Amino acid sequence: MKAPVMEQIIRLGQLRWWQGRVAKERQEHRLNYLFWECTHACNLRCRHCGSDCGPRLSEELSTEEIMATFKSVAEDFDARRIMLAITGGEPLLRKDLFEVMKYARSLGFRWGMVTNGTLIDDTTINNCREAGMSTVTVSIDGLRETHDHIRRLEGSFDTAVNALKLFKASGYFAVVQATTCVSDYNFGELRQLYDVFSAAGVDEWRLLTVNPIGRAKDDPRFRLSAEQLVGLLDFIIEARKKKGLRVTFEEEGFLGPDYEGRVRDNLFYCPAGINIASILYDGSISACPNLPRSLIQGNVRKDRFKHIWDNQYKQFRDSSWKKTGECKDCEWWPVCMGNSLHLWDMETGKPVICHLQAIKEGSTAVK
Repeated sequence: MKAPVMEQIIRLGQLRWWQGRVAKERQEHRLNYLFWECTHACNLRCRHCGSDCGPRLSEELSTEEIMATFKSVAEDFDARRIMLAITGGEPLLRKDLFEVMKYARSLGFRWGMVTNGTLIDDTTINNCREAGMSTVTVSIDGLRETHDHIRRLEGSFDTAVNALKLFKASGYFAVVQATTCVSDYNFGELRQLYDVFSAAGVDEWRLLTVNPIGRAKDDPRFRLSAEQLVGLLDFIIEARKKKGLRVTFEEEGFLGPDYEGRVRDNLFYCPAGINIASILYDGSISACPNLPRSLIQGNVRKDRFKHIWDNQYKQFRDSSWKKTGECKDCEWWPVCMGNSLHLWDMETGKPVICHLQAIKEGSTAVK
């Protein structure tokens, strides 16, 4: 859906202003979002899992180790300005989760959790409330048949939708969000999913594409075609015009003047290692959890987090090493900088997907 000419002109001005702001963010690199991959264990074997989660691994941080880490972060930063995002695996499989998070909340951190929704009942919701959880995200990747196929568990769709309803009905949480990995499997179900989430009273619906890592790399149906990508972005633009359910596109890459500022609140930049860090299940310190382990910067078992944050992450804060190949002479390099880092192929030295090229191809196909 091509933006009107005047809108494009305004957006070009915004992008130039945004370029300066991002440069400042890179220089100051103020931490405001910290992932904790609390476990590698999961009760599902989802076909698109980028982390290839399954059995619990013995290297997981102990209760004492993660509490000490959060304490050190709170001593070195203003914990009130940092959001902890709890991921897995399935976080609720970690038996000390609420003990740890109640302690983190006492230090000043806010926190939220991403769950598959299969283990939610009134007791779990009350435990979340008592531990101070403020936001929750439930992953739902299609209507009943599609979701159950992707999750490899019959009934998982109904359980996940019920989890959303229970979280919302409790009234305890600031944001109840659904998230969907859009693929060829569920592309044709987006409008029906919108109705499902609206009926459940969900506050937000976050849509993202599937990075071909982990199990997802073996199934080409998890990759959207260029035409489908354009269709997804157009769908989001229309959905954002409606009242009620707030719809947004995940930070997935630079989309150009036709879509920047229309499918999400902010303009594009990759905050990995700039505003975002992660502590993985084994204590490894990285940026977002989906990055290859070659980008690990340290480990909380031997390094103080602040030392790593202040002195490492050079590849994240200076993207000039990505200015190669097709990216080298691209007119959009100053704002795109090679797309999101989790979409960069370290072996080939180029983005897994160039959204600008895909949008151009997809728009032509639509016509």
